[in-house]
Amino acid sequence: MHSCCTHLPSGFTLILTLGMYFIERRGADRQWIRELNFKNEFKAVIGARRKAISTLGTYRVVHALWPNQVVCYVDGPELAKEVVTKG
Repeated sequence: MHSCCTHLPSGFTLILTLGMYFIERRGADRQWIRELNFKNEFKAVIGARRKAISTLGTYRVVHALWPNQVVCYVDGPELAKEVVTKG
């Protein structure tokens, strides 16, 4: 985890903890399997999209501090259909 300190005029220090974003793949038993981690949300979403297109699997991005709150879902077969129709 990364953290950032800011000293406030009142003498207090504000510490903001920044977490990691994880890419998880849906396994055959419908469980989520953690595969990769990224420092920011944008890179995680792009990574999940890239993996979903290449493997035709379903992926999701979650934040390390809130693992039950999903940032996004990426469905490989839906993306492949989208690429075929545009191409």
